[in-house]
Amino acid sequence: RSNTPLQALQLMNDVQHVEAARGLAAHVIAGAPDAASRVRLTWRTVLSRAPEPAEEKAVLVFLERMRARYAADAASAGKLVRTGESAVPAGIPEPELAAYTMVANLVLNLDETINRN
Repeated sequence: RSNTPLQALQLMNDVQHVEAARGLAAHVIAGAPDAASRVRLTWRTVLSRAPEPAEEKAVLVFLERMRARYAADAASAGKLVRTGESAVPAGIPEPELAAYTMVANLVLNLDETINRN
């Protein structure tokens, strides 16, 4: 299995992929009450399996880093969640939506997600 640097950059940064990650983030925020449940829902939605304990722990650490980043920089959070043409969901604080968008983007870019077999 292989991908090129351009493919990886496109999957992480393309407007449609960022917008899809935001949509997934909104879905998991609405569908689960806490961070761990939301990470597990993201895994189940994208990969049809539960995360391994080490995966869940790593993503929860990443989520907390993103929460801190976007809490400290609301302008960046707003810019991220307004990427694309679809409406930003109401009722979710932008820093929280931005943090979960990054988690969703991470899961959508796993080799297991983008490669067959």
